[in-house]
Amino acid sequence: MKTNSVIYWFSATGNSLAVAEDLAAALGETQLVPIPQAIKGVLQPAERIGLVFPVYVFGLPLLVRDFLKRASFANAKYIYTVATMGGMAGSVHREARALLKNQGAILNAGWSLSMPSNYPPLSNPPLPEKQTALFEKSVRKVAEIAEKISGSATGIFEDTRLPLGWPLKLVRRISIEKFPDLDEKFVVKQNCVHCGLCAKVCPVENIRIVEGKPVWLHHCEQCMACLQWCPPQAIEFGSATVGRRRYHHPRHKAADFCLRKE
Repeated sequence: MKTNSVIYWFSATGNSLAVAEDLAAALGETQLVPIPQAIKGVLQPAERIGLVFPVYVFGLPLLVRDFLKRASFANAKYIYTVATMGGMAGSVHREARALLKNQGAILNAGWSLSMPSNYPPLSNPPLPEKQTALFEKSVRKVAEIAEKISGSATGIFEDTRLPLGWPLKLVRRISIEKFPDLDEKFVVKQNCVHCGLCAKVCPVENIRIVEGKPVWLHHCEQCMACLQWCPPQAIEFGSATVGRRRYHHPRHKAADFCLRKE
């Protein structure tokens, strides 16, 4: 059955999911579909298609990239992207536009908005006061984006401006293909409680529980869901995350990301 509006979302700790939810509420009559499930099934036909996801190394997460390589949105009348970021957008919307074009579809517009950074190997998340300010600003921008989507705005692509965009693109090209094997750096400390939550929140089923503890399978997204949601904080990414605060959007719980069908 065809619906008027669908948003496909990818999120590991809640930033992009919160934006997708707020956007769906503002647009009205919009179905939310998680990309980790959509990539395995039949897409929901819709006249208006949205894609909401985080920026990974100045571009698309690998999962979202793979989804756009497979998805067929050629019959959609309007397609847009919304990228959440802790730093810069890089060429994330141009990358999405190129992939959609290869599938015979047109990306009409793409917006970027700042949310709390949530990649602990690089930095701590901002303190609560800064998080609150970012959330409030996000709500205002989502309302503006929804208004523009409702008016079928085109030609808006909030990527990082040139010439800075070129070196960021080079950094991405060098880094992104290394992501799947970076899970070799994860370690499990003695305080692991053998709950298996890390495997349940992994969006790409990259974790298998062996003798009560996680084993990573080397097709990692580097989303850090396993590390961020671990109840006793027993997972570290080498020494880079030792002492770093964990983060998740205050609106969400781990259960919102347990998309694996047991």
